[in-house]
Amino acid sequence: MVDEEVRVGSGKYLDKLLRCHQKCSDIFEPDSTLRIIQFSDSIVISRPYEASKFVQFVTSIAEYQRYLLDEQLLCRGGVAVNQHFTNGTFTFSAGLIDAYDVESKTARYPRVVIKPDVIDLIYPDGKLPVEVVKEDDGLFFIDYIGITKNRNPRILRNAIKNTVNSLKNSKNPSVREKVIWLANYSDAILKTNHTPPKFQGGSVL
Repeated sequence: MVDEEVRVGSGKYLDKLLRCHQKCSDIFEPDSTLRIIQFSDSIVISRPYEASKFVQFVTSIAEYQRYLLDEQLLCRGGVAVNQHFTNGTFTFSAGLIDAYDVESKTARYPRVVIKPDVIDLIYPDGKLPVEVVKEDDGLFFIDYIGITKNRNPRILRNAIKNTVNSLKNSKNPSVREKVIWLANYSDAILKTNHTPPKFQGGSVL
């Protein structure tokens, strides 16, 4: 889901969202088992469970997140494994509910969080692929900067810089929190220097 709290005015971003929705089909089209449902600023991507296809699946998601980031749109989401049925016009899905719960209650920042039981199911030995990052809050998310950092790195760095600079002084604390997270993430993966100083002023002993 594209984070509505970091957008101002739906009209301004309609063209961007439309381009992103069209790009989504290009990114995921090679996998004929995928089903994509797009509405407003949300997207549901599903495929039959295959552990061997997990890295391919999350890599495609990272590509889509990267495209959104290049458009200076931040998104959050969730990855879950559960029963899911859709025929194009009707959807009945415990998996969708699980993924939505992760997106709305857990992801919090611009990241796609993978449910812990999915990690346990696919990687019972705890050896994660490089496409997955474990954060200090114990959550696992798709490393969309790391996966795509060598593709047009200048565009990536500029997109992050422009996003951070345009939102870091937002009057909305939630927006500032999200963009500071992005700045920290970029600094860790790209060795940038976007993170603002944590403390200013005060006296020195």
